[in-house]
Amino acid sequence: MACIKTLKLSTLVMASVFSSISYGAGFAIIEQSVTGLGRAFAGSAAVAEDASTIFFNPAGLVYLDRAEMDAAINYIAPKSEFNDDSSTVTGSDGGDAGNNALVPNFYYARPINDTTVFGLGISAPFGLVTEYDDDWQGRYHAIKSDLMTININPSLAFKTTDKLSVGFGLSLQYIDLEMTQAVDFGTLCAIAPGGPYACANPKNNDGKAKFTADDWGWGFNLGLIYQVTEATRLAMSYRSKISHHLTGKGKFYVPNDAVTQAVATASGFTNAAISGDVDLPETASFAIHHQLNEKWAVMGDASWTRWSRFQELAINSPDPANKLNSTKEEKWDNSMRYGLGVTYAYNDKWTLRGGVAFDETPISDQYRTARIAGEDRKWIAIGASYKQSDKFTIDAGYTHIFISDPKIDETLSPIPHRLSGDFDASVDILGVQVRWFM
Repeated sequence: MACIKTLKLSTLVMASVFSSISYGAGFAIIEQSVTGLGRAFAGSAAVAEDASTIFFNPAGLVYLDRAEMDAAINYIAPKSEFNDDSSTVTGSDGGDAGNNALVPNFYYARPINDTTVFGLGISAPFGLVTEYDDDWQGRYHAIKSDLMTININPSLAFKTTDKLSVGFGLSLQYIDLEMTQAVDFGTLCAIAPGGPYACANPKNNDGKAKFTADDWGWGFNLGLIYQVTEATRLAMSYRSKISHHLTGKGKFYVPNDAVTQAVATASGFTNAAISGDVDLPETASFAIHHQLNEKWAVMGDASWTRWSRFQELAINSPDPANKLNSTKEEKWDNSMRYGLGVTYAYNDKWTLRGGVAFDETPISDQYRTARIAGEDRKWIAIGASYKQSDKFTIDAGYTHIFISDPKIDETLSPIPHRLSGDFDASVDILGVQVRWFM
């Protein structure tokens, strides 16, 4: 059927998750701790500074000497502006596609006895919102991408010896997706079987496709911390993959003229239920924390993410002739992240932090798209904590992420809409957290 590849819903559906601006490599959100944000998340599996260790390494809960509750909000301001090179579709540059977002996290920790601690974390480990102008040059590739996850993470930590601590947690995760892109029904009328047909406005006869879907999934995380000396500890942590089978609806918005609507229906552009599978990848981290003296501490880590699970996307609808069916190769690579940070206890009230990190992209040049335009990232961060009283502390952190300009050269088929150019990209993140001690 002609135009079967015009609408790449494999790209529209899951790949829109991996848009040009997300906040960690791929589409991960590493902003799960404001104290961590202030040191670019360096050494997070070993630091165990507050209850956010539930996310990074549940074994760190045993280093908390009393019950506490942490509530944080991260304001994330990404920038993603397209610069055209030799695209074949006329239109605008899309504006700034990097929509600002608020990402909250909540953690609660309570010792059960001298060796066991319970924790509960609620966070958003994956997600983004990007949206281009409806008339931009890449509208047939992507317009809106909106991903939200909520992860509920109860945990237990045990101090097994004076030196070794272990932790385990379960993750119950909800995912919700909404994506849109334009559909070139004007060209469809010209090339459909039996055509060309006289569309009402063949030179500007765009419609739109929209996909919504959600799912619940589950996984686990675990970790250990070994106290090598009184000043030095080593840590390893692991978060499992979470497999999602998303179900939802695919809907086409066809221009309101009888010929176009008839051609679209005959060509398989009809609304239908849709499903697709995605594995949110596992991660592993090795970290070190070393207390130089009473005031200074240094920390570092190397973290791995198994993005190679994302090799292709297959989207299915009940009707095999429906244009919602599609399979697209992605071929992502595993990636590494490296961080180095420092903490300085200025006095009894103030603690200062700083850090740098390098975050590899899992995306090769060959498979970069308007929805998957990630590149390598360099982090620089500062942060501080103010101990207002024995029961109340305020934390703040700021990070700027430099993103190597992602280049794109993608052509759809059979209609050869080409998008070619690069993006000016960066991210600013400001986080604020309050900690109550009980």
